Amino acid sequence: MSALVTLGNSFRLPSAQGVETTLPPRMHLLNGVPPLVFLVDGSRLFEVEPSFFAELAGGNASAEARLFDMAKAWPRAATDHFLPPPTAITLNVAQSCNLSCTYCYADEGRFGGHATMMSLETACAAIDGLLESNHGRRVSIAFIGGEPFLNREVLYLAVRYALACAEHTRSRVGFSVTTNGTLLNAQDLAFLREHSFAISVSLDGSAEENDKMRRTRNGTSAFDLAVQALTPLLENPGRARITARVTITRNDLRVLERINALLRVGFNEVGVSPLRTSPVPGLALMEQDWPTFLQEMERAGESEWHHLRESGRFSFSNLAIAMKQLHSGHCKPLPCGSALSYVSVSARGEYFTCHRTVDNPRFVLGDVHSGLSLNQREVFLESRYVDEQEPCRSCWARYLCGGGCHAEVLSSGRSGCDYVRGWLNYCLRFYDRALREFPTWFEQGERTS
Repeated sequence: MSALVTLGNSFRLPSAQGVETTLPPRMHLLNGVPPLVFLVDGSRLFEVEPSFFAELAGGNASAEARLFDMAKAWPRAATDHFLPPPTAITLNVAQSCNLSCTYCYADEGRFGGHATMMSLETACAAIDGLLESNHGRRVSIAFIGGEPFLNREVLYLAVRYALACAEHTRSRVGFSVTTNGTLLNAQDLAFLREHSFAISVSLDGSAEENDKMRRTRNGTSAFDLAVQALTPLLENPGRARITARVTITRNDLRVLERINALLRVGFNEVGVSPLRTSPVPGLALMEQDWPTFLQEMERAGESEWHHLRESGRFSFSNLAIAMKQLHSGHCKPLPCGSALSYVSVSARGEYFTCHRTVDNPRFVLGDVHSGLSLNQREVFLESRYVDEQEPCRSCWARYLCGGGCHAEVLSSGRSGCDYVRGWLNYCLRFYDRALREFPTWFEQGERTS
């Protein structure tokens, strides 16, 4: 691994009261071939001469001044806290599930309550609120659960209603769905193709790996059911885009094997997510697991490098997303759009900060009848900007990470920060060599983004 140096933590200035304060890191150095400098503000990566790198690593004030003077023309981190109306919502159309996954944070979609189905009236009211506040803009509607295809009639009608209303507001609507895939039928597949759905399928690898945690109620294989239902879509996606999402528990930290198993089934894109919170003790990753998980992610990244050379395209979603964000200078003061550009609607019609906080009264933001509360959004976000949190404001990776998932931080703390920094280090190095060898991929990404 490259030698790494973070600059900024050692810079101290006296405040007006004479008390010393620590300035947040301004740059991060990646020693290797070539030597790289990552400027935190604006998420900018530069290759520099070894001699200049040595001056920076040695704390040479003149070299630092020259570097930041040359970078003045580049964009800075977004600090505008103005809250525009959200452009995306998730509709929890079915707060219920046909599976019983061991690690499910959502209690099979019930969120600690009773199984509930969203009414068409509630779905339409949420869609009205989204479109009326976004005339002429592109909006996104995601369907989630539980398992949303338990309430497929409302899902179908909500899509048609949104498209009809969008004509009046001159808006464009994009659709997505998160599903376990086991209930899909031929009509569903045709509908997903017709409306250009982005489809995220929750699967954890091979049948053996998947069925350990993702269980049916009658003992049949959830993996087999999903693959049988999804195969026609994988073979002929049409206008739909389909990806698989893997949850990694501490019982089995392997990443590459999960990805390869799903690529063999026919998926072209697979992403993984480490389990940070779980109703079952012992499944979520603990502090001692993160170094191993980082090694597994890097192993999958190196396999992806060989795949890129052979195919010219990414299949590991985590890495592909990181490359696009680095290439665009992604620089965020928050970890996601939760309560900012995106909110979630419960089956009963209440707004929540995101799909992970549904039915938690600490995260409620109004309802579809009284409207989305600007004040409650502001209260939620005001203390969560990354520069206002510790230890985040002292971290060089703060504008790439954004501070971590709000819901996960509140429930399980900041376990895994060293992993996040290690993964971002790897991605910065990967980006540098990928940009050299596969520049056309980035050009294509710019045209299609």
